[in-house]
Amino acid sequence: MNRDAVIVGAVRTPIGKGKPSGALHDVLPADLLAHSLRELVARTGVDAAQVDDVIAGAVAQVGDQAVNIARNALLGAGFPESVPGVTIDRCGSSQQAISFAAQGVVSGAYDLVVARGESMGRVPMGSSVLPGSNPFGDDMTRRYPDGLVPQGISAN
Repeated sequence: MNRDAVIVGAVRTPIGKGKPSGALHDVLPADLLAHSLRELVARTGVDAAQVDDVIAGAVAQVGDQAVNIARNALLGAGFPESVPGVTIDRCGSSQQAISFAAQGVVSGAYDLVVARGESMGRVPMGSSVLPGSNPFGDDMTRRYPDGLVPQGISAN
């Protein structure tokens, strides 16, 4: 079977500064995503019940972005409970969400999938690191004593 992945529709959330005084700071990330999911369905006319998966990027899944924002947002948008959602936590998660969605369509695992980018306005980078913790481990810290960024190593 030879399948192509095509983009059926695209929605961009409003743009605001990701800081406490930003225009969208009071909008929870799950609500912002739910809004864009409802708008995507309205613009494209697709049946939300036909969506095979919602894949969302969200680096630092803590606080307002915790507990699978993709699933929370799709339920908030009124999608049926049968639609799954998964959240990716990695640098470049928006691009990875799109890649996973396309791979799923091309392979035949999905017919219709939604991929979405990140919402970083309320949760600063590094928020998921607890005080006194070392998520990198002693071995990596010894290998890169100045940290990953000074070494020019991507965090992917």
